[in-house]
Amino acid sequence: MSARLLPLFSDERSSEQAVDRQARLFAESPAPGILDHLPQGVAVFNAHRQIVYANKAFGDLSAEGRDACEVVGLRLGEALSCFGTKIDNGVCGTTELCRSCGAARSLAASLAGKNAVSGDCSISRQGVEHLETLDFRIWIWSMRHGQETFHVALLADIRAEKRLDLMERIFYHDILNLVSGMQGVCELMREEEEGTRNAELDLLLFAVERVNDLIQAQRDLSFAERGDYEVAVNKMGSLSLLSDITALMRRDSSCKGKALAVAPESEDVFFASDRKLLTRILVNFQKNALEATPAGGGVSVGCDRQDGRVRFWVRNSALVPEEARPQIFRRAFSTKGRGRGLGTYGAKLFAESYLGGTVGFRSQEGEGTTFFVSLPCLE
Repeated sequence: MSARLLPLFSDERSSEQAVDRQARLFAESPAPGILDHLPQGVAVFNAHRQIVYANKAFGDLSAEGRDACEVVGLRLGEALSCFGTKIDNGVCGTTELCRSCGAARSLAASLAGKNAVSGDCSISRQGVEHLETLDFRIWIWSMRHGQETFHVALLADIRAEKRLDLMERIFYHDILNLVSGMQGVCELMREEEEGTRNAELDLLLFAVERVNDLIQAQRDLSFAERGDYEVAVNKMGSLSLLSDITALMRRDSSCKGKALAVAPESEDVFFASDRKLLTRILVNFQKNALEATPAGGGVSVGCDRQDGRVRFWVRNSALVPEEARPQIFRRAFSTKGRGRGLGTYGAKLFAESYLGGTVGFRSQEGEGTTFFVSLPCLE
């Protein structure tokens, strides 16, 4: 065997008679009556990774749209027409290309005795009309049937999900480059212009910075929901961070005609967290409080140490309606109407899934409403 074809599996196969017997075993069981109605592709493999049963949805995944009975005896890559099986008479599971195959890794884990393993797999193949890529998520678990052990694989087609993910990443990359270019032009113009024009440029630059921040916030939320956000930990002081955010929010339109102040009893607590994510959470809390406050009213913010953790809070005099309180952190819920509602949801997602913190609120008559986020402190 060629040195570059380091096998992940042996190429040994079951005899035709053995595969036929195993296929009949499944055909005569109650399993096809259930699995044939599933919308996801299902294939059952024997110990030599050969298919002994496949449902109709699995046949639809094949490049030629084979009937389920036509894939019996084949391996996964052969049934799905993977390019790896076309190169140098490659055998599914034994080529260098297979070493990065999510399906091969999952099947290997199941054959080794692990139960309920999963992974993502991308297969390049020649389709009926053109070159195509089949992206799917695979779940594999072992089962005993008769005196033999089989491996059941469920395949979900995720091509649409992958395309959307790629389009999102390209969109965010390109639009952020465009906005950054606009920001750079504004900064150059401000340096060259003098007098009253500078005030206009300052306003324009502030607007561009806000657009840039909004785009980045939506991008980060999208990545966080998919589990793709990478946390960048920074050491900082709570009071310095809160003062910077509050100074920024005093320039926001939601603060016009209203007071926004840092509570004098606030404590400066040293801690480490993702500064960008925490800033998004606190900006959201302050903006929500300001929007719920009438002209002439005020919002207070603060930070302190509580139970060995740093806590930030934002308080205003308005009350959250009782019927809205159980839903306040739901993804699509907002008290401000349709098209809103990612703010508090995003704050809870970022804080609890990425920062090791907790988010909550209290709304009581005579006290108003307080939103808070609590995070670990440095020892």
